[in-house]
Amino acid sequence: MGGDEPVMIQSMCNVSTMDTAACVEQSIRIFDAGAKLVRLTASNIKEARNLKNIKQELSNRGYHFPLSADVHFNPSIAEIAATLVEKVRINPGNFATDDIQPFLKLLGICRQHKTAIRIGVNHGSLAERILEKFGDTPEGMVESAMEYLRICQQQSFHDVVVSLKSSNTRIMIYANRLLQMRMAEENMDHPMHLGVTEAGEGEEGRIRSAAGIGTLLREGIGDTIRVSLTEEPEQEIPAARKLLETTGRASTSVTGETMGQDHFKTSYQKRKSNRAGIIGGGQVPVVITRFPEESLREQQRALEPDYVFVSDHELINDLPEDHRYILPAESWLLDEYPREIFFPLFSLQDFLDYGKTSDVLNFVIISPGETKQVCELLKHSEDPVCIIYLHDDTHESGQEFTRMAEEENLNLPVIVMASYNESDPEKFWIRTAAELAWYFIDGYADGLWLDHPFADNDQLSRLHGPG
Repeated sequence: MGGDEPVMIQSMCNVSTMDTAACVEQSIRIFDAGAKLVRLTASNIKEARNLKNIKQELSNRGYHFPLSADVHFNPSIAEIAATLVEKVRINPGNFATDDIQPFLKLLGICRQHKTAIRIGVNHGSLAERILEKFGDTPEGMVESAMEYLRICQQQSFHDVVVSLKSSNTRIMIYANRLLQMRMAEENMDHPMHLGVTEAGEGEEGRIRSAAGIGTLLREGIGDTIRVSLTEEPEQEIPAARKLLETTGRASTSVTGETMGQDHFKTSYQKRKSNRAGIIGGGQVPVVITRFPEESLREQQRALEPDYVFVSDHELINDLPEDHRYILPAESWLLDEYPREIFFPLFSLQDFLDYGKTSDVLNFVIISPGETKQVCELLKHSEDPVCIIYLHDDTHESGQEFTRMAEEENLNLPVIVMASYNESDPEKFWIRTAAELAWYFIDGYADGLWLDHPFADNDQLSRLHGPG
């Protein structure tokens, strides 16, 4: 893994490591689904020794993929496992002591057996001394990993993978960005494993994982991934494959020069925006959907959209009166609608040219290529709300607009609108999370509009606030 190799998909057995047959069968299902590595728990000496039987039986059945042992507390367990499998994962929060000799001994055994090590930091199990100095922060996670990476570098041991995981998607992203920066500063280029712990199951688990992993892959960070779901482990593999199909990995390398504090955030700070009713000004992001919206008629649904877009003028008479609506400017101009609940959507040129606009709230849709023009024409405006229109090939232009808007002090509220040509519901949600979570994790956007039949409000609520 690493270098020019494709991003590796992996998973983990969730049966007892002492049950050889169960581990073998589960590993085969994982490998058959498309994973290239399986991790097994080695929580005691007996489990560590049984890795030999598991590996031998897999080999007997024609499966020669690498195995990784997950070791937490006892250095002796890691030493045994390192002689039997291709990789050993240790958690500095549990492994670390004031005496580094056990770790140096482990490095020697790994060197002898050509075994790799994963330095795997969990947000929820940082060492006490790390917590005292850095607190429960991405900085603490990075320092916990760097301590051991520096030892590996001093010992000229280079078969190292590193991971920083958290159940909080935002912390997971910020920690991995910061780690990449720190490694570049100290001339390290170890492969990085990505995952969101305890992501859950179903659509929610896939959305949370895609938001964290996909955001980083698009930034050129990550060499191996696990979509961690509370389902059978082989179910993680199709989700991971769809995530890679959707995002891939950025082709440009990420270095200390290209990835600086000014380019990628490593701590959260909401972009400043004007307040326009319930939009912007630090308020919770809003959700926009297209009419007809079933939740408008089914009041038992838990969540409803903040605004509903009505594209057909003939449908206006069918609208419930207890919602806010967005109309195409040409429809809005046809009649005197109640100013408190009906608002126009303009193109940029129409907004500048039309003599009549709402004195309450206006929306302007921004198409790819209009970034500089918008910043120049609307820089000193208190109005309108900008809607960034994204489709299949315009993701980068949306990020360009939000960054430029921040740099140019364009404080207009920004809503991200996406319309993707996806027929697979699971792939649609994975792609949506991977491409759009960035806007909310880094605090750039004030709202979300998914213009797609799969987009219902319960799922939107999970997406626009991951982590």
